[in-house]
Amino acid sequence: MTRIDSRLYLEVLIIDIRHLEYFVEVARQKSFSKAAIISHVSQSAISKMIKDLETELGTTLFNRTSKYVQLTDTGIIFLDQAQQVVVMFHNLTTEFENKIKMEKGKIFIGLPPITSATIFAELLGEFKKKYPQIEISLSEYGSKKVALAIQDGTLDTGVICIVPDHHYFDSLSLAKDPLFVIVSPQNPISQLPSIELVSLWEESFVLYSEDFSLHDEIINQCKNVGFSPKVIFETSQRDLMTQIVAANLGIAFLPSAVCKELDTNRIVSVPLTKPQIMHNMSIIWKKGRCMSYAARLWLQFAKKYFTVNEHTK
Repeated sequence: MTRIDSRLYLEVLIIDIRHLEYFVEVARQKSFSKAAIISHVSQSAISKMIKDLETELGTTLFNRTSKYVQLTDTGIIFLDQAQQVVVMFHNLTTEFENKIKMEKGKIFIGLPPITSATIFAELLGEFKKKYPQIEISLSEYGSKKVALAIQDGTLDTGVICIVPDHHYFDSLSLAKDPLFVIVSPQNPISQLPSIELVSLWEESFVLYSEDFSLHDEIINQCKNVGFSPKVIFETSQRDLMTQIVAANLGIAFLPSAVCKELDTNRIVSVPLTKPQIMHNMSIIWKKGRCMSYAARLWLQFAKKYFTVNEHTK
């Protein structure tokens, strides 16, 4: 361990754990405002905590400009130490909760924006009724980012839209749902009963951002049938995606279950064929990790909830 590593590691032990959690979130989001939203605090509060942290350490952790926030060289070193301490702290509280089996605590869950909002809102609402003392922290990430955050210990569990890597994760399969093409009623495609992927080669695509697994899947499937899609916009926000489609600026793809929630006066969904692209949805958690009692309760509750709902369809 280098001299600066040793000094930062020792000094971090006397710093409020919240400072470290906020620092890690700002580093991940590359934005004070996004980190504040996810952490449920004001931007001014999170900025002050980072400034206090830099004062305590006697070094600058972030380069700040009007367009982005980027870690300094010292910040990169400190991030590794901070993540270790945050994970150690969560593991410590987890072991304590498990020993006394308290029905309280905090669960960190990642959800992709394209999942069906209704079903997860109902699930979380029912869970909160049964366990009112358990706090739920939700983060909206693409599947790739959910998986990375679970691996580094900053999320307990999350939903992904790809087949889980069983070397690293345990999982609960929720659904396999075909993607539909969504278009404006002004687009001639809206009059078709279904459409083949190759027939979309002239269309303008509105795609998910690169941290979504479906970003790569859709592009690869297009190339397999002989064309590279003309991508005019990429976004992580489902509402923005549907607004662009409703304005007849492009087409997009959503799971059939999500399409049922759309305003049919503004957007028409058309089944996609040859090939059919599937939206695989699973809850994952890190293999071998000591889960908190609260997180285990949530996983048990979710498994029972989806099993019951599947049988009542």
